Amino acid sequence: MRTLRLLLVFLFVISISFSSKGEAKKYKKILGVWEFSAPNAPAPYEGGILTITEVEKKLTGEFTLQGQAMPIPQIEFKENALTLGFEVENTPITLILKLKDGVLEGTTDTPNGTVKVTAKPAKKK
Repeated sequence: MRTLRLLLVFLFVISISFSSKGEAKKYKKILGVWEFSAPNAPAPYEGGILTITEVEKKLTGEFTLQGQAMPIPQIEFKENALTLGFEVENTPITLILKLKDGVLEGTTDTPNGTVKVTAKPAKKK
């Protein structure tokens, strides 16, 4: 009976480690540098760089617009959807981008209307 309990505990621990590794692998495909475009956004927000990294097993990110970095305080990736929460000129923005065929696409509502955003992996130089 004791052997059965030990075996069950061992299997439980193994299953937890596999599931946590699986979660980490899910967002590996979005890590890196992305060139984003938002043509109908006001200047200077119509294009720039989106950088997504992993720090201590958590996603972090920042936008770079005209050489200025803007951190993204809230970032989450679930079911091929990247959700970014940040502020632009004291206005909270939630941007949801879906990953499809290696491209992130989505929209967000702003006080100036809906803004469509597309992000493609940056070309390596």
